[in-house]
Amino acid sequence: MKRCSIIIHSVNGNCYIMGSYLKEKLEERNVEVRFYKVEDNDLHIWANKSETANDFYEEILAMPTVSLEKLKKSDMIILGCPTVFGNVSAEMKTFLDSTWELGEQRSLEYKLFSCFTSCKHSICEGAHALDSMIYWAQNMSMIHIPFGIRNDNPDCTNPVSGILHFEGKDSLVRPSTENGNDIEYFADALASFIQE
Repeated sequence: MKRCSIIIHSVNGNCYIMGSYLKEKLEERNVEVRFYKVEDNDLHIWANKSETANDFYEEILAMPTVSLEKLKKSDMIILGCPTVFGNVSAEMKTFLDSTWELGEQRSLEYKLFSCFTSCKHSICEGAHALDSMIYWAQNMSMIHIPFGIRNDNPDCTNPVSGILHFEGKDSLVRPSTENGNDIEYFADALASFIQE
């Protein structure tokens, strides 16, 4: 069975919620999914400062940490992280930078890729973070599966490149039913590429 790895950085829990739901929906479609986090040595600090960060602190802490070997064993890689100043979080960037040797060795060539983010302000801000993750995947010679245009849902605000959630200025807005519908739609598309 082909393996999908969902790799997140989550501080306030929104990317954890999105990743968990995507994992659930992919598993319903008979995809083997592994759920990992990137290293974050400051998570305990955020949990002491923010109620939203504290909501999923234990669950995130209990997740296994991704490694380069786990990436190499994956057939599909999905990244999710908060948007910070229109880019990926520092922790996700540190992880992506650590994969440099995999690019040199072409270890991830032709693996499938997708991404999602949670941001505070605008579609444009979140789209830049998605583009950063896609740019990494392109440098790794991976194949990006976009969210695409949804003509069946004229109210969809996701950029075509991936899934985006608006968490609001204080990160108090949790992913909604609309996000869930979009993730379920996306799970159908992703599963169709990875199922044997």
